[in-house]
Amino acid sequence: MPLPHYSNDQTSRKGRNFEPVQQSLFEVTIIPPAGVQGANMLLQQVKSISGLAINKEIGTQEQKFKFVTRSFASQPDSTALDVAIAFELNLNEANEAYVYKTLKQWYNLIYNPNTGAFGLKKDYVGTIIVTQFNRAGDIFRTVTLEDAFISSGLPFLEGGDYSDAAPQTLEVTWRVDSWKEQLA
Repeated sequence: MPLPHYSNDQTSRKGRNFEPVQQSLFEVTIIPPAGVQGANMLLQQVKSISGLAINKEIGTQEQKFKFVTRSFASQPDSTALDVAIAFELNLNEANEAYVYKTLKQWYNLIYNPNTGAFGLKKDYVGTIIVTQFNRAGDIFRTVTLEDAFISSGLPFLEGGDYSDAAPQTLEVTWRVDSWKEQLA
């Protein structure tokens, strides 16, 4: 006979056996603006993603009357997201750091440090699609981040460390103005 703490649990009762949401079961598809080459290789180099808090914290406003304080919902501090993606870097057969090269092309559409030229938003925004799934591969959530552009620098090998043999990583932050969430 099962113990009551197990048999009364709604997630594990006979025939239910719900699955946990696992942080490692996700896929990131990055669709850069036109003219940026090599985006198909970015998917395989994603190590982690953060900043997907799409349900923003709501501010509060207070109103006082005599000795009573009443609280009301206000507006969020910001309606934009700052999404950070960490990539592992590899060299291809041509000895190119292709992830960095692809991201550098995108960055140069925004601001080219070699020429000082700034781009127009319509030419430098892309789309990032984050898909979460279970161990069987069934998708339960898709977040489509629209009008995304690189807002951080590209810290590629800013220093070295002889005692660290781990692959080089590159963390890039995108500013996102709009998103859509689809739940199963």
